[in-house]
Amino acid sequence: MAISDWIRLIVLSVLWGGSFFFVEILLTELPPLTAVLGRLSFGGAGLLLALVILRQPFWPLLQQWRAFAVLGLVNTAIPFSLITFGQTLITGSLASIINAMTPIMTVVFAHVLTTDERLTPGKLLGVSAGFAGVVVLIGPDVLFGDASVWGQLAGLTATACYALGTIYAKRLKDNPVSLNAAGQVCFSVLWLIPVVLIVDRPWTQPMPSLPVWAAWLALGFLSTTLALFLFFKVLKGAGASNAALVTFMVPVSASILGYLFLDERLGPNDLLAYALIVSGLLVIDGRLLKVLCKRLRTAHTAT
Repeated sequence: MAISDWIRLIVLSVLWGGSFFFVEILLTELPPLTAVLGRLSFGGAGLLLALVILRQPFWPLLQQWRAFAVLGLVNTAIPFSLITFGQTLITGSLASIINAMTPIMTVVFAHVLTTDERLTPGKLLGVSAGFAGVVVLIGPDVLFGDASVWGQLAGLTATACYALGTIYAKRLKDNPVSLNAAGQVCFSVLWLIPVVLIVDRPWTQPMPSLPVWAAWLALGFLSTTLALFLFFKVLKGAGASNAALVTFMVPVSASILGYLFLDERLGPNDLLAYALIVSGLLVIDGRLLKVLCKRLRTAHTAT
């Protein structure tokens, strides 16, 4: 992978890790659904502007509205709302660790819902390690009746939504990725507007402060618009497997930001759970095992 792609990947991990940090700021003054709607509205505006800059037509957004409506609901509106609600009960650092389960969930659902992405013994081992991490993370809170378990379960449910959305998005694979990003975000806004009006009644809420507005804008334009643009650049230049490396890096960025600015601390259970989830991701990715096997064969040949 080129140095430029590594730089994009690191910046992307900070932007997506920062999203958990920015949400923590929003939740000091805003209800979760309003926070999500603002993020997606700003992000959607940025993505539509990107279509204009890239000179891509808007008509496919209307022509394929059913697919974008489903994708916007399953892959954006529901999981973003669940994660943001979860952060009212758990820290952003912990939420980012749970979010790292997304690729593992995708492997599980792909096995069940598709015929060309079956579980191999290696993938099964990786999935088992990931779910062991979830047990370590959530198990003690379940046993002791800690209220934070609902926040963790909300985040875990969001990863299942992302997995379903990833599989569903394959039917839009012939579209430019920027069009798919704009479509799912813009339609997610349409889903959320009536819900926010009914549930949050935003006209009854006080006007947010300047720091909250700044976090809102950063969450929309940086952690949504710019982050998706960088992700697509890495995807195009380095391929899907290299782009997926950001999954390992986001919890690190989120934890550092939470530690520096929000005084968040991860406990031993959290770190062990992250280690198990990362181990599962590494096994599923397969590259590390291939390198180890190659070195073992080389060493065996040398002897």
